[in-house]
Amino acid sequence: MKQLANDTTPYNPKMGDGSRGVIQAVHDGSNDAYLWGSLNGTDYTLVESFTSSVIKEIVLCAYFKISSSASSDSGTVGAGTKVFIDETR
Repeated sequence: MKQLANDTTPYNPKMGDGSRGVIQAVHDGSNDAYLWGSLNGTDYTLVESFTSSVIKEIVLCAYFKISSSASSDSGTVGAGTKVFIDETR
């Protein structure tokens, strides 16, 4: 299991394309997190919004990062909120 960096540092899952994973957001009650994904590591698209704690299955893409903004992939998430990803298959 890997914790995604709150400072928008990209994470590159090591599994192949089409792999699945489980993501867990541990929300601190005030710092929302937004999961962004990219196939090329340059152009990011909003994948999911975390406004409360949740666990869900997702399809893995080449790069993920989290941001504090739904409109931009740059923005440090408050330290109280954490997002973890586990590559399952």
